[in-house]
Amino acid sequence: MNKKQLLYLLMIIFSSQMTAQTCRELYLQANSYFKSGNYNEAKKYYQKVVACGDKMYLLDAEARINTINEITYKANKTAPFGLSKNEVIIPYQGGDAVVTVNGGSSWKVSINSDWCTIRKSGSQIIISSKENTELNDRTTKIQVTSGMQFRTIVVTNEGAPEILRSSVENIMFPSEGETNTVDIFANTNWEIKDIPEWISVNKETGKVELTALANNQNVARKANVRIESPSNSVIIINIFQGAGEEKLLFSKNELKFGPNGGDEYIKVYTDAEDWKFGDFPHWCQLTRISNDSIKIHCAPNAPINEMREASINVTTGLQTLGINVSQEPRPMIVQMPDLGIGGRPLSFGITAGYLFPMISASSGGNFTGSPVNYALGNNKEEVSYSSGSGFVIGAHADIRLYKNFYLIAGINYLHYSYENEYQSDVNRVMPQTSKYALVGNTQNKYLEEYTINTLEIPVLASYRLPINKKSHMQFNLGPVINYGLSAKMKLSGNTDSETMHRYKVDGHQVTNERYDGYNYSMHYTGNGELDLYGKNVSFYETYSEGNNADIKKDNTFEASPYKRLQFGARIGVTYEYSGISLGLEYNYMLTNLANKKFWEGDRWTVFDQTANTIMSGYKQRNNYLSVKLGYTFRY
Repeated sequence: MNKKQLLYLLMIIFSSQMTAQTCRELYLQANSYFKSGNYNEAKKYYQKVVACGDKMYLLDAEARINTINEITYKANKTAPFGLSKNEVIIPYQGGDAVVTVNGGSSWKVSINSDWCTIRKSGSQIIISSKENTELNDRTTKIQVTSGMQFRTIVVTNEGAPEILRSSVENIMFPSEGETNTVDIFANTNWEIKDIPEWISVNKETGKVELTALANNQNVARKANVRIESPSNSVIIINIFQGAGEEKLLFSKNELKFGPNGGDEYIKVYTDAEDWKFGDFPHWCQLTRISNDSIKIHCAPNAPINEMREASINVTTGLQTLGINVSQEPRPMIVQMPDLGIGGRPLSFGITAGYLFPMISASSGGNFTGSPVNYALGNNKEEVSYSSGSGFVIGAHADIRLYKNFYLIAGINYLHYSYENEYQSDVNRVMPQTSKYALVGNTQNKYLEEYTINTLEIPVLASYRLPINKKSHMQFNLGPVINYGLSAKMKLSGNTDSETMHRYKVDGHQVTNERYDGYNYSMHYTGNGELDLYGKNVSFYETYSEGNNADIKKDNTFEASPYKRLQFGARIGVTYEYSGISLGLEYNYMLTNLANKKFWEGDRWTVFDQTANTIMSGYKQRNNYLSVKLGYTFRY
């Protein structure tokens, strides 16, 4: 191509680009005038677009010119009654059309249609149509009446072109099969064809469900499903399904060798065309001795007293399966302890043991008493808990956290008892009548017997020091939650005196003046029971002399002596061999068992009088030491 020809070609290309650009600018300007209602200027520019000859804008420009002609058409008032056109065609997308009414100054227009509407604008009728989604044309009639005359406008809304689309073109099914739904967008009837035997079809309105059966073959498969309309419009849906897994099984899935090693033989069951070895440990040698057999040789274990564990893998290319291999350790000449203990990482066990309660009591006053106020108010009333014993039974879970660190969580039932003895002389003043009272020194001896039943939940951190594979020492430490089930105190004893005298009473006060010169004696026993978690007490005094009957002295307190919920800490050491354990534990209660409202009051008064000094700041902790025998289902 010479320079002259090249220059000519460039001029043609530049000219066509300029023409396309000019037509587009004219078209946009015409649209701007049309939207603003300046129809005369719009028509001029649309005519210039038509003159350009660009097919992209030509048809729409011509249509807009016709619309402008209809809109700007002036009705002829002097002409006979008539219409500018008797037939209107609107495309399937819907839109507007204009018809002008000539002659007559008064006319009416009407229509009966659900897809076409009209409105009157001066001498013009504006006709509006909705979109037609059907394939066939639809028509309606508009009647225009002037006096006794009428005219008819036939409105045609063109039928839509055939629509047939699907929501997807490709579907991938897994090897195990599943159901997928495809939406079909159509305004015509359609059928499903070319369905493969491994696909089932359920046709519904506007959609189709495709269900693939499981693929049992180790080869992927594909097919095409056709959606066709009566006019031979076609949609192709491509269907793919992954290959099923190959069968791969072994005659043994776990091999255990002794410390000296040895040989094992494994059968391989597969439908794959071929298989090969994957990963395997350096201390195993693998040999394929036939199409379906493997010989596994394990070398002797070095004397490091450690078990070896690994996996031997066989692969078909699509899947891999492993055989677990383990070998026992070969000990050195001098037996070294294992680094860990044997057994399951999660085990359950039971325990039972003997319990020694250690009751600690203190107060901020001159003495520390018991729940019973013996009316002394000094150290002769000092409490001394003794002779305690009991038992404990329970169950626990033993959980390995990391190497030799464990967690022990359980629940235990505790039953124990202890005593306190009070023995002292008391100067008793016993009102008899309004004239005299019985006064004298009495000898008192009473026994308090306590019985406690509780539930406890220990959560202990435990470190294990191995001795050999099946025996170890446990060192346990952790918190304990204690909830009281029942707590009873039985009080029994007697009061005796041979030197009681009657003294006169003056104004409700006992004087030092003798009422008579006689000597009186008094002997009675007292028996009662106090619910230490409750607020009530029952007590009887039974006299052995005189005409006095049994006296019942029940009492109700503002608060119970003890609180049910307690928190403590436990430390212990246990030796275990093959699941059988023997342990020693000490439990120290961190919280105060005593209820302040009871202990800083009068407590339980049994002698009809109170001490001058009320005990304050009382604290009690029921600690205990226990020896336990247990079994853990560890092996």
